[in-house]
Amino acid sequence: MTFHDAQDALDDVRRRREQAHAEHVRYGLSWPYLLAGALLVLAAFASYDLPNPWGGAVLFPSLLLAAGTIAAYLRKAPVRMPLTHRGALYGVAAGLGLVGLFRLFSDVAGAVGVPVPHVVAAAAVCGAGVLIAHKWGATVVARQQRGRDESESR
Repeated sequence: MTFHDAQDALDDVRRRREQAHAEHVRYGLSWPYLLAGALLVLAAFASYDLPNPWGGAVLFPSLLLAAGTIAAYLRKAPVRMPLTHRGALYGVAAGLGLVGLFRLFSDVAGAVGVPVPHVVAAAAVCGAGVLIAHKWGATVVARQQRGRDESESR
């Protein structure tokens, strides 16, 4: 095996890893999963406006939706990637950012006098989150596709 053969093999491994990552992002941030996730977050955040016994009643349907979404995702996923430390940190950071943004929006909506500030804030956060996540996923997939096209043209 020559140096060029080894380099070509390493380049192929890198290209396949990038393809797997792009497919993982494309599938995970597809519209059905984004909307299911937004519905879960909306239900959790909006339940703060419900009277005391009903706020907890939202938990069971939310858990069912989460379990169904996870089962469907794992059953149909074309690529399965393990959770890395970096991915876990990004997830925690995104979750904390969502909660912080929700708190800020709900405080502003409450100060303005909106009758259901948590519902309005949750809808705003979920709508913006879905649009940003979809755009980010499309950017990641397009960047990987562009990189693949450039490497094939050499």
